[in-house]
Amino acid sequence: MGAGRGGNMKALVVGGTASTGPPIVGELQDRGYEVAVYHRGVHEVDLPAEVEHIHGNPHFVESIDADLAGRRFDLVVCTYGRIRHLAEALRDRTPRLLTVGGFPVMKGWMAVADPQHMVHDAPVCNPGYEDHVYEDAGVDRFVDRMMETERTVMRAHAEGHYVATHFRYPYVYGPHAVFPWEWQIVKRVLDDRRRHILQDGGQILYTRCASPNAAHAIGLAIDHSDVSGGEIYNVADDLQYTRREWVELIGRIMGYEFEFVDIPRAVAPAGYSYTPDRGPQHHRLLSNSKLKIHFGYRDKVAPEDWIRTTVEHVIAHQPQVDGKGNHFRSSDFDYAAEDGLLAVWDEVMAKMPEAFGRQHHFRHPYPHPKKPGDLL
Repeated sequence: MGAGRGGNMKALVVGGTASTGPPIVGELQDRGYEVAVYHRGVHEVDLPAEVEHIHGNPHFVESIDADLAGRRFDLVVCTYGRIRHLAEALRDRTPRLLTVGGFPVMKGWMAVADPQHMVHDAPVCNPGYEDHVYEDAGVDRFVDRMMETERTVMRAHAEGHYVATHFRYPYVYGPHAVFPWEWQIVKRVLDDRRRHILQDGGQILYTRCASPNAAHAIGLAIDHSDVSGGEIYNVADDLQYTRREWVELIGRIMGYEFEFVDIPRAVAPAGYSYTPDRGPQHHRLLSNSKLKIHFGYRDKVAPEDWIRTTVEHVIAHQPQVDGKGNHFRSSDFDYAAEDGLLAVWDEVMAKMPEAFGRQHHFRHPYPHPKKPGDLL
């Protein structure tokens, strides 16, 4: 078991001001750590008064060395910054390092030719396990950097500089999310946009994780450093929703019922202004089975409860729609374009009954004898 319960143990969280920051700080304090957060100071969230804030820039070797000069920590959790640089800079500053990356390293998950035609350069594994990842560089500049980060952390662990564990996040939802996807849906409820376009029946599975559940996984790894050292873990809620179920859940929380309009992606490609779905065009389902096997992981909060908390937060703190930085753009809510597509689709569907033909009913192929001796 990992140490840390009591005894003036010091922990550093790099980042700490987005959705998983406060719950990670809570997990550390529950284990007796004195916590400091290291971030740029651009975003602030409500953290306990005793939490120290180190304002600086965790993206560059020079600034990291200057910002953390003379400091040592019993444990560091890196959720932000350029982790490949942090992994090097922290070699002499901590015996225990936990880092956070993401799922784009999974084979075939990020290969996109154009919005209408997916091209995968490897079989897509669903669910995706920790070892189903790219092995060579040259896939994509962003993916290459993430692979480099993982290898830098694991190499430093193998060389004995610290005990390291790496986590791959999916989309993490909760208050203070860097990009609150729920606002796509919540705003349409507030604007009474009852007809909601869903491609392919909204059946795509896209992995999500409640921020307290992600923090809980990190806490379990801290408790079991003898097992988690040198390992990489996918992080995900036990319960996953399809795109349609996710939209329905948010509507239900807000007392609103959508009228879903199922339009094929060939007609309504994801990412265009006339469709609210900016999600993937194929399943991206991360397996969290390794967390369960190693630590007995189970969700700390129920997804439905946490999405309610998330919805309440975005209503109280409505995201800006100005296109600046990582903000939503006005084109994300182009209702005129949506209405134009819906009008065309209504015309198409009005002509469809004559093309449907005879309805076929399912018949089980096995024999169902009614009495002894029957063969069919």
